[in-house]
Amino acid sequence: MADPRFFDRLGPLSLQEIAALSGAAISDSGQGGHQVSSAVPIREGTPGALSYADNALALGDGSLQGVAVIVTDALANTAAGLGAIILTHSAPRTAFARALAALAAPRSAASTQRIHETAEIAPDAVIAATASIGPDARIADRVRIGPGSVIGPGCHIGAGTIIGANVTVLCSDIGADCNILSGAVIGEAGFGIAVSDSGTIDIPHMGQVEIADKVTIGANSCVDRGLFGPTRIGEGTKIDNLCHIGHNCTVGRNVVMAAYGGISGSCVIEDGVMMGGRVGTHDHITLHAGARIGGNSAVGRNVPAGETWLGSPAQPIENEMRQIAALRRLMRATRKKK
Repeated sequence: MADPRFFDRLGPLSLQEIAALSGAAISDSGQGGHQVSSAVPIREGTPGALSYADNALALGDGSLQGVAVIVTDALANTAAGLGAIILTHSAPRTAFARALAALAAPRSAASTQRIHETAEIAPDAVIAATASIGPDARIADRVRIGPGSVIGPGCHIGAGTIIGANVTVLCSDIGADCNILSGAVIGEAGFGIAVSDSGTIDIPHMGQVEIADKVTIGANSCVDRGLFGPTRIGEGTKIDNLCHIGHNCTVGRNVVMAAYGGISGSCVIEDGVMMGGRVGTHDHITLHAGARIGGNSAVGRNVPAGETWLGSPAQPIENEMRQIAALRRLMRATRKKK
């Protein structure tokens, strides 16, 4: 569940309260008083928590003993057989989003103090006069924080890290000797939505960001916190300006990502991957260690270790170059016929 350094816990909630908030129906009216105090991904199966599943694949086959689960009517019997306490809704993701907002919320950084009295600031840290440091934040030795930057509640900035101007850091632990360039946003909520009859609903993101040592995040780039758990960036990784790392991604060590790149949620970018400018990925895919992705590529499936891919959709570079050559031959032949 949400790290208390970054989030206030608002629960517990009874199933009756969850039903009222979400519009879900309780399958067994005798369980209306059952309480949940946290929310977790369905596969964690934590007793006393709330989760959801909107298809059989997501539901899985592991034990859900003591977990309150919002499912469709079609999945209710299967979920009950796994030990779950059942609530039903035609759109479980939507119902879950409505309930989640009542279980936890990001800690407020609002304060009349520019540097909150509970923040821990190393004596040799340099903080610009217009920067703001939230409650319980920890700023280590030799850190420099530029004008207009905001370090949110509970965040940790490691020794020797440089935070540029107008940077926002929320729900994050940043390692030593990192370089976060001006305008970057670390730890904001990711792009998670649920669709309801009344429109779209933002799903609260209750995770965090973990950035290892010697990482560079370029100007105006964004690293989203996880929906649950962390978004991770490994040691020595270099991310250019105007890039986006989606929620719950795991980026390995010494990854290089050129400008305008976008990594969709829950991707795994293994050690040593290199991406040219304007590379984009589908969600839930893996770029295996040492892969190379050419500029302007759109990657829709896993890329094997050490291979170089190019194109939109991306494919092994040999295949892409053959297709380009064949197209050029066809064009030349067409011109000759004219």
